[in-house]
Amino acid sequence: MVQKQRISNMTSEQPLKKKLRRGTDSETDEPDFIHSLSESNVNTELQALHLSLPPSVNEDDITKNNVNLQLHSEVPVYRTCENVEENSDNSENLPIKAAPDIITSSQLQSIVPHQNGTLKLSSQLIRATNHDRVSATHHSPSDSQVISEYVQQHLITHERLGEIQHITNEEIDEYGLDNFQRHLISQCLCGVSEAILRKPFEGKQINDCGEVRTAMLSEWSTKKVLQFLSNLQLLFDVYLKQNNKGYICSRIVTICDAIICNEYNLIEQIISLCELRNQYINFLAAKVLSSFLIIAKTNINNEWLESIMNFLTMENIDYMKMKFALEVVKRVVEWKDIEIHVLEESEYRDGAGTSSQEVTANVDCTTVPFSDPESYDTSAIKGLIIKSLESRWPELIHKIRGLILHSSSITGVSVVHAQACVLGFLALWESTISVKANLSVIDTKPFYAHLELFVGLLGARLSAVVWKQLLSLFNEVLCYGSTLALQDVLPDDTCQLAHLIVRYVKDYRLLDSLPFRRNEGGTATVVNSFVGAVHCAHSGGGSSNVDKTLLQKMVLLVLKSVAITVKETRSDSSDSSVGSDDSDFHQDMQLIERSIRDVLRKVETFVKNGLDFHPETPFAKVLVRLFEDQDDYMIESMVCTLDVTVGISFRRRDAVFPDLLGMLDPVRSFCEFLAAVGHDPDVLLDYLVSNETCFLLYLLRLLKHAKRDWPRFVSGCGDSSGLDDTMTVLIRLKTQIGRLVSKELFPYNITPVLRLLENCENLYEGNEFS
Repeated sequence: MVQKQRISNMTSEQPLKKKLRRGTDSETDEPDFIHSLSESNVNTELQALHLSLPPSVNEDDITKNNVNLQLHSEVPVYRTCENVEENSDNSENLPIKAAPDIITSSQLQSIVPHQNGTLKLSSQLIRATNHDRVSATHHSPSDSQVISEYVQQHLITHERLGEIQHITNEEIDEYGLDNFQRHLISQCLCGVSEAILRKPFEGKQINDCGEVRTAMLSEWSTKKVLQFLSNLQLLFDVYLKQNNKGYICSRIVTICDAIICNEYNLIEQIISLCELRNQYINFLAAKVLSSFLIIAKTNINNEWLESIMNFLTMENIDYMKMKFALEVVKRVVEWKDIEIHVLEESEYRDGAGTSSQEVTANVDCTTVPFSDPESYDTSAIKGLIIKSLESRWPELIHKIRGLILHSSSITGVSVVHAQACVLGFLALWESTISVKANLSVIDTKPFYAHLELFVGLLGARLSAVVWKQLLSLFNEVLCYGSTLALQDVLPDDTCQLAHLIVRYVKDYRLLDSLPFRRNEGGTATVVNSFVGAVHCAHSGGGSSNVDKTLLQKMVLLVLKSVAITVKETRSDSSDSSVGSDDSDFHQDMQLIERSIRDVLRKVETFVKNGLDFHPETPFAKVLVRLFEDQDDYMIESMVCTLDVTVGISFRRRDAVFPDLLGMLDPVRSFCEFLAAVGHDPDVLLDYLVSNETCFLLYLLRLLKHAKRDWPRFVSGCGDSSGLDDTMTVLIRLKTQIGRLVSKELFPYNITPVLRLLENCENLYEGNEFS
């Protein structure tokens, strides 16, 4: 804000001894009094002019007390003092200080009033650099202008001042980030001039000891670095989204190609941002680098990848650099194709590549078509990343295991950073072996080694967050519902992990060391360095202090391990070399069944005590209530109990522990499941259509089990009302599926399930079937 007048109330301020010269001659002996910024204790980042006023301020009554104190908290007003117009003679007694942002006389002359009274600013009006600000404090009076009198002379209104400030901010964007971002939000850069398009990537010119050079990203302010990285991420997101649609703005392709070719040396600078030790910059830089690798695919410099991978195996562990590298690799590995948003479904109907709305919004956009189906394939860069990671995997395993074992000896802030590295590594490991990553079996096979080393780390000294991440990793390895349940021969590494889990639960009291109970009275748990502390308040004891997620992951892992063990023994028994009267084999099976019974008994007791169930509650009901808020966990657990029951009852019934079958009882689990969903067939239909659970596999095997052993199915439903309720849901489900199939609206071939539903309906009605 420019003040028309200010009363001198400081002893350090002196009035001008003579009037300002009206001429243009810069040489004058008339004295002036200009304080330097350091002498005035003024923040050098303050603006010289504040031309915007709030609507509530009356411009005719602008005083220091009622406006300047309110808006600027006693910040001094700066003015320049050169070449004043003739009608500005009344400024004789105004105290003047040097402004941190100087507008020279040549720039002021470019401000000319229009006929309508507004001002027009030259496009060359830019903000002075920090170097210029410092040097401006030593300028003579002839190097500045009295802007306030000029503004007052032309009677600039509040709206015109706001317009001038908007233009000024646009013109003086020294990094070009604001203009670039404003155009990029429209997802088209065709209307952007070449200067604006290139300016953010060409960087800022600085004067370094008399030599002008381009400033590195690490020399920018934190705010500008974050804004630049955000713009890059937005650029890559628009590129990937348009690539998925089949066309890309030609200017976006041009600038992305320039970045891929490293015309501006950006990649090295982004990697070097780790040296700033700023967690926010590291997080955003990792996200930008991973998006860049997805776009560039294999068109990258191997030195970039080596630099990132070297952060993982440094001799002296640098936690922030290791977390940075882990985040980059994890984002690339878990990348999957962009899914169509529900609001954009209309744009893709009938295979349309470009929607009418998009064409209307960007009528002037020159697009580049991408019709090649391989243009969006990321398997090449994923394979390159995995191969680079594989060579460093054993050493990285050793370092992370050492961090977990010696976590008690780490003190201070390093504890949080070390735990963040451990969590990042475990998350990367889970993403690498996940079936969702779309990696080949050959590429992921080396990452199934060393799992047994981390099973031994599960103990009371391990923090709850690391426990949870390890359980997520093991559950992903034992992906029973999605993969292993469909395989005839199971991998050795997977079976070895399952055997180890069963042994630790049975013999080493693994469940007792699970930290599923929180401290009473509220605790603050540090999750990681970026998230910080999470405060959890609980009133009283009981189930409110139980970490149910940790319980769910642990119980599901045990059920998967038991199901894999049974499936492996059943596949071994189908070997033709094993006779039906082989006594050694049957003795081994009895030992296995006894171990399974002991393990499941421990799990049942553990869950009932943890969630305060009645001791006589059936185990089938306990499992459904434990997983009722996690659909995928609940359905996968029912697949496990069903397969274990079928697996151990394929032999003679007298060789099976009867209490084991009664404890599992998959039919009772199904009835409890129907009660949990309110006996609503629409919910079952949603599960069948969705690919988020393995409900199709479960329903298919359950109906086969019911058809094969109908009396057991009837007894599992309880009384006649229970059977009626169960069959009513299945019959209504059959009717809805049949209606969709007749209209060819079902997304896949559901005929096997439909046929089994008809068979069960016939059995329920007492009819014969073939």
